Amino acid sequence: MKEDLLKYLVCPDCRTPLALSSVLKTEGEEIMEGSLGCPRCSVSFPVRGGVPRILAGNEYRLKEETKNRFAFSWKKFSDIYEDPKDFLDWIHPKTRDFFKDRVVLDAGCGSGQHAVFASEFGAREVVAFDLSPAVDVAFRHSRTKDNVHVVQADMYRLPFKSDYDFLYCIGVLQHLPDTKEGFRRLRSLLKPGGWMSVWVYGYEGAWFIRRIVDPARKFVMSRLPLPAILSLSFLLTAILYFLAKVVYGPLSRFRPAKHLSRRLPLGDYLSYMSAFNFTYLFNCVFDQLIAPITQYFKEEEVRGWFENAGLKDIGLTRRNNISWRATGRNPG
Repeated sequence: MKEDLLKYLVCPDCRTPLALSSVLKTEGEEIMEGSLGCPRCSVSFPVRGGVPRILAGNEYRLKEETKNRFAFSWKKFSDIYEDPKDFLDWIHPKTRDFFKDRVVLDAGCGSGQHAVFASEFGAREVVAFDLSPAVDVAFRHSRTKDNVHVVQADMYRLPFKSDYDFLYCIGVLQHLPDTKEGFRRLRSLLKPGGWMSVWVYGYEGAWFIRRIVDPARKFVMSRLPLPAILSLSFLLTAILYFLAKVVYGPLSRFRPAKHLSRRLPLGDYLSYMSAFNFTYLFNCVFDQLIAPITQYFKEEEVRGWFENAGLKDIGLTRRNNISWRATGRNPG
């Protein structure tokens, strides 16, 4: 933890700015072990392994199983995001240049690679948080970036000031028990004029996933240990990778047959994924199967989140015909 992070932190309960209570170990500018305290509530939060652990109490609304399963995934696939192509596609129409000199929040950062991309795109500072122990991976990935901070925190008890020019949340909201509440809490962190971008699973166009893959996740995979799901995911990935590389990809690039690839199950998605390697697709398949909670949203639902939150300049587009990416601005 860099001491500069303190200017963004508040007590998740009373909103009083947190203060550094103790420093037990440092490495360069990083406080590796110590504690933060709230002067008003007299509560203390540890700093372990360079990461503030601002988890108020022991009751988390996000299921413990979800936290542990995604932590397993992020640690297993910690080094797959070397190219920002997917990241930029998730937050489209925002571009690299959009990040320049902005203060950014990465909500549900996983391995932290997106926060590193944001830093490299010119963000002034990036604060990245996740509920899971994946924050340790995120800290390792971002440690060389002077302007990236990693925090372990709960989406429903956010310990941050409303100081952000841009906030993105990729693939997290669909796994929350109360998506609207999670969205509302994130939106409250935007500065006047600040932008928010989210990516979530779509209902439209995802019939194959909803009717075949999701029941398997819910009634079979949820009862299996993670190593077993990993093995089954590998077999499924091998099939999908073959189809993506040998069938969908070539068809999508052959103009006379392009329309055919789009009519096949998961046509747009597998055509897009044909450009990625096996490990990347393996991670995507595994993540799809491990979540205890997964929701699929219709266009009007996603738009409603932004409209009900008072955001303006709302943009909503489909991604690979099976998901939604949306953005909006806080008029403030």
